[in-house]
Formats: sequence, C-alpha cells, structure tokens
Amino acid sequence: MKTGIIAILNNPATSENSHSAGMVNIVKESFDADVLTDNDDWDEYDRLIVYHGVNFTAGKFNIIGGINEKVLIRAKKLNDFKKIKLTLDGFQLNNFSRVRKLNLYNDVNNLESIEFPKKQNLVIGDSHSLSVWPDSTYEISRNDGKTLHGFLKLDLDLSKYDHVIMYFGNIDLRFHLARQENPLKATKELFNKYIEYASKYNVTLTMLLPIEDESRKIPKSGQYKGKNFYGSMELRKELRLAANKIILESGLPYLEWPTTFLDLNGNLSFEVMEPKQSVHIRPKFYMKNINNQLKLF
Repeated sequence: MKTGIIAILNNPATSENSHSAGMVNIVKESFDADVLTDNDDWDEYDRLIVYHGVNFTAGKFNIIGGINEKVLIRAKKLNDFKKIKLTLDGFQLNNFSRVRKLNLYNDVNNLESIEFPKKQNLVIGDSHSLSVWPDSTYEISRNDGKTLHGFLKLDLDLSKYDHVIMYFGNIDLRFHLARQENPLKATKELFNKYIEYASKYNVTLTMLLPIEDESRKIPKSGQYKGKNFYGSMELRKELRLAANKIILESGLPYLEWPTTFLDLNGNLSFEVMEPKQSVHIRPKFYMKNINNQLKLF
C-alpha cells in the first residue's frame, strides 16, 4: 500500500536542520511512507496520513500569516481524495473548516485516527528523544517537557519491550537541579534513582548534552518561569559531568554525544543546534545520522 504523509496548515517539514522534520522523518519511516507537498499528486497514493509536526495541537488552527491559497489547495486536495484518509495528529478537516469559518468542504466524516505501529522496542524520553530513535523497529514515546524527576514518579512497567532507549535529564539540568539546596547531592540522588529504575529492564541510557553558551536565544515555549536556565554555566557543567559519570559507571549500555559537538569554549556548538531559537540539535546530528557517517570511514 502506497502511503503519503501530508499536512494542511503547512507542508510537512523536511529540512535536516529542523526539529519538527526529525519527527516527520520518524513518521515517514514508521509507516514506510513518502512525505508529500501541495506540488505532489496525492491521487497516486492508496492512503494519506495527516501529520503536521511537533508544534501542532489538535483543534488549534493558527497559521503564521493567516490562511493563504496554499492552505486552501491542500485542504481541497484532502477533501477530494477518494481513498483512505487517516490522521495521526488529531487534525480533522471538517473541524478546521468550521472553526476558521471556511465552509468549503463537503467531507462531513471525521478522518480515522491512528497511532504508531506497535513494536517490541521503545525509545522513551522528553522532546530530545527524537535524536536517539534508531529505526522503525522502535516505537517512540515523546514526552515534551517531561523531567527525569517526573518520569521516575510514574514508575512505568516497560517489561513488555525487548529493548528500551531512555533519554531524560536535560530539562532537569537546565531548570531544576541548580535550584536545589545542594545541587550536586540532588543530581547524584536523581541519577542514582534513574539507574535503579533502568536496571530492571534491558535499557540503553543516553548521556546529557553539553551546555550551550548563555547567549543562546530561547523561545518562550522553551523557558521555565520566564528563564532560559537556572544556575551558572559552571555549576550546570559540573552537574552534567556528575550525572554522566553515574551513567558511565552504572554498567548499563549508554549512548554518548561526540566531542565534536563542542565549540572552542567547550560549550555545545550553535552549529549543532537548530538554526532558529531552540534547545534541540539538528536532525543531521541525530545519533543514527552520526553513526551512519562514521560507517563511511
């Protein structure tokens, strides 16, 4: 079955520099699909899956610059499509038409909602988890904004999975650990609990990213209580080293970011991060892409 990934409010992101494109690529590989734009012939496909990207919220139809001709073209193409129409992100064409008072479409039926295919392996983490997803043999549980502290409180049973890749802790380091009465003690306690939990399963952990320079501009969506971070750079670097040391010495398998991510000052290079204001790295530097590049040598 030939499958296409589409979006209506925007074309799906495909740039190897875009965090949103990182998730679109996971959708593409998980469903063995092509990413389509309004320039493609959607009728060549047996089914279309609507997926807008990481920033879309079902029921909200905000479009930068307002509704334009391209948006209407994509909406009409979806409305006129006669084969299988699915939604992965909760987008509904009739709801879009009603909320934005378009009244252009005769498709009164909701798109069928689908989920990611179930797999025997899992990647679980916060929004950074996209960067360690290896391939379509893994599900992904992306929990934007979830701290390691919050995750451990859930005490999820992951025993049904053959292998789990975990990637939490960057948010704790950026916003929370330096605010504790004894930051180093709090960091060690948190990451020792992480090891204790992870040791119950067949888990690979992920080292925390290096700290970026404090001049980095962060959007409000990436802030906590209006702050880009809490604690000095020196303190956060110390806490990162302590956390990664615990992972290193745990005896569990782990993924580690290369030293080439560092700039001349030992900080996370802006060249590795998304070009726009963001805390994420570019998909071209995701773990699978780094590993693929290394295979060339």
